[in-house]
Amino acid sequence: MSTGGGAHWNPQSQRWEWADQPPPPPPRPPAYPPRPPGDGPDGPGRERSWKVPLLVALGAAVVGGCAVAGWFVLGDGEPKAPTAAPSAPGTPVPPSGTGPQAAPTATASSASPSVPPPYTVVRDDGGFSVAVPAGWERSHDEDGSGSFYRRPGDRSALVQIFRVTEPGGVGACELLRTSSQDLGKRRPGYQEVSLDPVPGGSCELVYEYDNQESHGRRRAIERITVAPDGGRWALLAAGPAADGTAVRANLTAAVESFRPE
Repeated sequence: MSTGGGAHWNPQSQRWEWADQPPPPPPRPPAYPPRPPGDGPDGPGRERSWKVPLLVALGAAVVGGCAVAGWFVLGDGEPKAPTAAPSAPGTPVPPSGTGPQAAPTATASSASPSVPPPYTVVRDDGGFSVAVPAGWERSHDEDGSGSFYRRPGDRSALVQIFRVTEPGGVGACELLRTSSQDLGKRRPGYQEVSLDPVPGGSCELVYEYDNQESHGRRRAIERITVAPDGGRWALLAAGPAADGTAVRANLTAAVESFRPE
């Protein structure tokens, strides 16, 4: 209905309006549906929280153990798969006066004049030359340290040479005594035959033990020798105990011909 002055009742807005007054704008719709207080978009009673994962890089530290003595480990089982062979190992040394060294070859040459038959001098890439029985070759399927020489296809006997890395303050006989005690715990039927000092700061250990490779008992003779530069090396010869004379001869040839380079 309307009254004087142009006023009229607006049933939609439920109020009096005048002709010269523009109608109020319609109410704006809400930007989003209302939600009950305390209800978040993740569900009732929860508000979203963004959790940023923390990535922590863990570095693996490899801690080396105590230095291991380079003592021999003569295996009794089947030989392992051969490892990669160093370049030209155990190259025979030609006799003096034969001219320059020929290209390395796998075949043995005649013995050096300084070494009587049946031995020949080989130059090893471990940094030395030494006499071994003629026909013996560098073996690469061993468990122990240093360089091994054997007759091809025959594991009953061997010659082994390795550098002694223990401090010089530890005497040669003390090192061999410790080695003998350790072998007594690990080798069946172990027996120390002798342990005696040798002139020149050297020492020698002779022992035997049960061994399948040597077809029963194996005799081993190890000598620690001092090089001209003061470095120490261990030379070992081993073979069947019944052939102890050959074992001693192999060690003697190795000791007398050994030359660090």
